[in-house]
Amino acid sequence: MSNCLIFSDTPDLVNPYILIGYYGWLNAGNVATGSIDYLRHKLSARKFATIDSRHFYIWQVPGFDSAQIMRPRVVVEGGRIKSLDEPANDFFFWRSGAEHDLILFTGFEPNVAWPEYTSAVLSVAKRFKACRIYILGGVFDQVPHTRDTSVYAVLSSADMKNEFRSFPLLNYTGPCSFSTLLVDHAAREGIEAASIVARVPPYVESFNAKISHDLLQKVLAHTSLTLDLSDLKKSGDVSAALMDKDFSHNKTALKQLRKLEEAYDAALLPNYGYQEVSVDELMQEIMNVKKDGRKPH
Repeated sequence: MSNCLIFSDTPDLVNPYILIGYYGWLNAGNVATGSIDYLRHKLSARKFATIDSRHFYIWQVPGFDSAQIMRPRVVVEGGRIKSLDEPANDFFFWRSGAEHDLILFTGFEPNVAWPEYTSAVLSVAKRFKACRIYILGGVFDQVPHTRDTSVYAVLSSADMKNEFRSFPLLNYTGPCSFSTLLVDHAAREGIEAASIVARVPPYVESFNAKISHDLLQKVLAHTSLTLDLSDLKKSGDVSAALMDKDFSHNKTALKQLRKLEEAYDAALLPNYGYQEVSVDELMQEIMNVKKDGRKPH
């Protein structure tokens, strides 16, 4: 359904990379969409195309998960509608002045017609002769914020394995993410693609600048692009320091955090094998703190 693409500009781009972040299943800590928003504002990237959203969303999905309820967001003031936002799926470009430019894409994981939506994304990749697609993601996992960010990768080609040998390559059987489908269809079209997903602490609900910085740094290391991420790193360091301070003032939460650290560190030992560790007590304490009107960590 490439006819759902609406172009407002057709820039001349040099072998661009495409970085994708979308709202949906793999956006824990808003690291996927937050990373793209950070880059497009930092680089003053210009919008040049959009995917018509009318074909891809069910605007009322039963349930209370905000990632699944796609009703348009409205602002009403004094009985007048000030704004009404429908799901937007936009492409932006940035010229690096070097051997590779950059296309950024941010949008909403489609509810229906995944192959057609994927076709639209890949149409842009083929039109501008993109050299590789990176789909950014985040998943809530049993990891403490006090440890280095870990990621895993899903690749479109076995030839890419050597390049990404430092990344854990995912072994998984179960429901498919949109990122996985996009990587699979890219492989069919002969386009290199990698889904890079960061593991996010389950108790950090707002934008996780630290994870975002680390994720972007890992991805950009596999490109020729040189971008200054120091401001994002500083923001992440400040947030982490505040979190450490808050934990130090909450003995119950701190005790549970130490248990999580011990389990995480033990899992890194050779021949340990993965064991799921309960963080229920930590999450319950955070919920109690929120109910009391205090800081959540």
